[in-house]
Amino acid sequence: MNELTQEQIKAVYRSAIDPNARDSEGMDWWEAVGAEIRAVISAPTAKEASMVIEWWHHDWSTVADTPLKAAQRIRSSARKSGLYDAKNLEVNAG
Repeated sequence: MNELTQEQIKAVYRSAIDPNARDSEGMDWWEAVGAEIRAVISAPTAKEASMVIEWWHHDWSTVADTPLKAAQRIRSSARKSGLYDAKNLEVNAG
């Protein structure tokens, strides 16, 4: 799998999960998010992708969300950005 840039990861995360996520979260935090974004994008199915991020919220229901919905948004955002080819399960570096 090709590596996404940190800026691409931030764009996908902000588009799909939290538009207010800041660079000031720190490099370690963004690197951890990046590993999970890559895993979500490259998972064979959205259901499998959702298992990667289940732990993100201690209670997804408190924010009216689910890991599956979030995984679907991440994958959709990556597709719209041209970073993900669903047919080939390939991540495209920019």
